[in-house]
Amino acid sequence: MKRLTRKQGSTEEATGPLTLVAPPHEDIPTALRIMRAIEDVRYLPRLGDCPTKDAIQEKIMRSREPRVVEYEYEDEPEEDNSRKRSPEDTKRREHNAELVEQLASIRAKFRNYATGYLDAPFHLRITRPGCEFDDSIAPFPPELRLSSRCNETLQALLKKWFEGAAVSGYGDVQEQVTKVDEEVRAAREIPSSEFEVEPELLRRIEQIWCEHFVPGSDVRAEPYKIHLYGPGGHFQSHRDTPQRGLVGTFLLGLGDPSWGGGFVIDGQSMGAGPGEWCAFYPDVPHEVHRLYNGYRASIAFKIFRKPSATGEAAKTREVRAQVLEIVKKLEAPYAILLEHKYGLSTQQFSGFDAIMTECARSVPSVRTYHIPVVVTSYASWGSHHPNNSSKDWHMGCSTNVFPFARGYIDYLTGHRVPSDPYLRRFHTFCGCPWLEGVRDLPFFSLDLSLSTLPIRENERETCNLLGNEAQEWEEDSVYLSFALIVLLAPAPGTSNDDLDGSDGDSDGDS
Repeated sequence: MKRLTRKQGSTEEATGPLTLVAPPHEDIPTALRIMRAIEDVRYLPRLGDCPTKDAIQEKIMRSREPRVVEYEYEDEPEEDNSRKRSPEDTKRREHNAELVEQLASIRAKFRNYATGYLDAPFHLRITRPGCEFDDSIAPFPPELRLSSRCNETLQALLKKWFEGAAVSGYGDVQEQVTKVDEEVRAAREIPSSEFEVEPELLRRIEQIWCEHFVPGSDVRAEPYKIHLYGPGGHFQSHRDTPQRGLVGTFLLGLGDPSWGGGFVIDGQSMGAGPGEWCAFYPDVPHEVHRLYNGYRASIAFKIFRKPSATGEAAKTREVRAQVLEIVKKLEAPYAILLEHKYGLSTQQFSGFDAIMTECARSVPSVRTYHIPVVVTSYASWGSHHPNNSSKDWHMGCSTNVFPFARGYIDYLTGHRVPSDPYLRRFHTFCGCPWLEGVRDLPFFSLDLSLSTLPIRENERETCNLLGNEAQEWEEDSVYLSFALIVLLAPAPGTSNDDLDGSDGDSDGDS
């Protein structure tokens, strides 16, 4: 029997006991263990492929081939039995691909961020020494924003706050420390313990979130920090630090008489004038371009999902009905890469992901699961001919999807050593018995640029390496690609052993 032996990154024929060269790392933070495990993910059983990525890559290769092509034909190697598809499987893939495109068209109607202006003043009290303030802030009409640059009173106030505030750091997720490095971030901040806003403002922020985002259910707004930027201030592109129950970030402007630079999300520049706001999901990349002159300030609020959210906006109900009609037509088994990035212990999802997973769970004939995954991709194309690029043209691409839940990470980093050297019931050993026997599963994506986060181009996709703060021992300190997996429900009378895939076909070979 062929088995995988971990030995200095090589794959060998194993004749003796399983070799695990990675020593236990009890004291290494979860984020670092995840990144180490990604390097060895190929030792895990393959779950399937990503047709969406394959299709995109094929278009790229086709666009670069010569007008007149003489293809190089080679004898294809014998195909792995797990990758041979029946006509029924092929037809099901094509059917599901069309329905996923319909889901993508619905999703495309929504943005990952929203902007606007408050319609009423709000009160702010700052108690930090040197930054004291206790007054109402009246929203500036959009047409008066440029005139604020000539407002000497506002300029002086923001300068006072900036000079009295603490220096901001950033979270280096790779090294799991909070660093201060002005090459990455040059900013100041006032923590929530040193300022107050009225409850009425929090309720208004919660209402705005529910009006602009799906699912528009009950949320809780929590003051986080006042962010301040002065001349030369900036922050490289990043995602906000993940946190359990966090669904969004809400920035409320306090003043922005600055010149040049500013907050940028999805390629769009956003001001921070009094009452000007921008809300977005926490895993959406954003940055602050370097300010040429002046100051800008905004209050950051974290938006959390309420544990027992009951209310739902009309827009959400409409979208849910449309998604449900499509999901009912999808034929299991299949998988969909979720749009947002989540921590390892995530049990609830945000935005369109939440609606899609809830709709899938409502279908009675299937079982639904979610799991972190890593997607690997390889493509090669071109001509070997020394004189004519239209001759001997070849191209090919392949994708693989691997499970990446905690049990698999523990195995790859040496935290768990199986007693069975042949790795029978490997998924059960790693805590996912429902994956036993799962092979050649298509992992579709509504938008691949959102569903996956590359850590190495064309190879592997997952972790965020830059956040607001490092949370060294928190499980939710690294974003991962998550997948919704939908399998056929077991037939009546099926035993748990049958459900877990006890036929022994999954022996750990990948």
